[in-house]
Amino acid sequence: MRSIPAEYRAGTPEAMAFFAGSPASLMQAPPKCRAWGAEFTDAVNGYNEGIGASGRCRGEEAVIITGQQPGLFSGPLYSVYKAISAIKVAATLEAKHGVPCVPIYWVGSEDHDLAEAASAHFLTANHSILSLEYKPAAPVDGFPMHRVPIEPSLHGFVDRAAEECGGTEFSGEVARFLHGTLDASVSLADWSARLLARIFRDTPLLFYAPHIEAGRRAAAPIVRREIEDPLRSTRALNDAGRALEAAGFPPQVVKGPTECNFFLMVGDRRRKVLYENDQFVVPEEETRYSKEQLLALLAEASERFSPNVALRCVTQQQLFPAAAYVAGPGELAYWAQLKPVFAMFDQPMPIVYPRAHATLTTMKLEKIRRKIGFELDELAGLPNGLLDRALHAAGANPSIETVRSRRETIRAQLAEMTSALGKDKTGQAMATALEREVGAGFDRLERSLLYGDNAKVETIRKQVDRLCNSLMPLRKPQERVFNIFPFLFEHGWDLIPRLIESIDAEPFATNVVEL
Repeated sequence: MRSIPAEYRAGTPEAMAFFAGSPASLMQAPPKCRAWGAEFTDAVNGYNEGIGASGRCRGEEAVIITGQQPGLFSGPLYSVYKAISAIKVAATLEAKHGVPCVPIYWVGSEDHDLAEAASAHFLTANHSILSLEYKPAAPVDGFPMHRVPIEPSLHGFVDRAAEECGGTEFSGEVARFLHGTLDASVSLADWSARLLARIFRDTPLLFYAPHIEAGRRAAAPIVRREIEDPLRSTRALNDAGRALEAAGFPPQVVKGPTECNFFLMVGDRRRKVLYENDQFVVPEEETRYSKEQLLALLAEASERFSPNVALRCVTQQQLFPAAAYVAGPGELAYWAQLKPVFAMFDQPMPIVYPRAHATLTTMKLEKIRRKIGFELDELAGLPNGLLDRALHAAGANPSIETVRSRRETIRAQLAEMTSALGKDKTGQAMATALEREVGAGFDRLERSLLYGDNAKVETIRKQVDRLCNSLMPLRKPQERVFNIFPFLFEHGWDLIPRLIESIDAEPFATNVVEL
């Protein structure tokens, strides 16, 4: 099927019909500002002060917002690139129109998918991949990230990562910071926010976590309308998905017909809510509520309610006058279903701005890559095929050239013989089989010659492994696997302003940054 992210970036009319405007349209008019509310503004500033962030707000600015679920060591690199994109887009918009505009990073503290957040991958000093997975001692299934505890095993993760990725003048300082923030943090969401606050210190980036009390109260009207008119937003999402499918795009959000778009906290766990037979049902807890009971609970304990992915985007707009949301490709795809949901809640849909993409490399890695002739995306290929190509690129082998020239001669002669036996079906069949056998024999001979120099093969194998592990780890884009800390261990905190300066947020192509 067609790709919404690709066609949105290209500006096709079919894709644009599902959005509020194009990324380019963001800069064409001044962003709209409104007061955030004094209590809420104080809460946002207080949260940023508490996690050590530099940014502060007056509570009347326009907003460029982005965000991500918390993760170990601040999550994958693309989380950093999202923040850089928001910083740069906000600065450009403010400079162009003279309207105050702040970048905000939404720390998804209410998300409850620990499996997605519990792994961290590092590029080590010897160019291998170190993978660590956090498994809290106590069961935390269903816990939102602001309730997932920090345990001593994470200090061991820091020590191991620093040992295997460090070895520079910066690694000790960065490791001490990681230990210090672990000691200060009360949850995985808190730790992730503190790390991002330090990474983007001395920038105007603000952070927001939706579990803070003032935010819950400010978001309650969205949940109230969802309770008062249950499943209307679910129908709107599914209708938009069908419209996408009719246009040739795959829908990203498919809701069950009785699924509500908010969660309810029961104890420490975030639970799905259904609406069936005029009652709200929490199936994992086998509990039921009437509409009146749930509205009363919302009025009494708004902290127990949180929006799902669709209503989070609307809630975001309720809280902040967002001119744009900086989105990754997957997010961009599901935002295509949200236009009618924004309209239903009387909220303006912001521009969806594709985040920057980047690959961090070095002069030495680029020299190896260019010598072999690999494009970045080709490094996701099968290792054996990459090694074959690298060996061929390493220089002409006279023996292989001799075999290839003879092979062409023999292939032509066999083909001529097979053709000449056209009236003899048995002979032709045997000749065709002979062609295949001879071709396979030549393949084995060429491969034997290609791999004949063991020392050369081992050297080039290490080069290919180094390229793949560094630039396309686990056969995925680097930004989706590694976090920022292996690079901070090597280059120190000054790496961040270098990245902010080097990464271009506008053309939507992958930035290749040599460190």
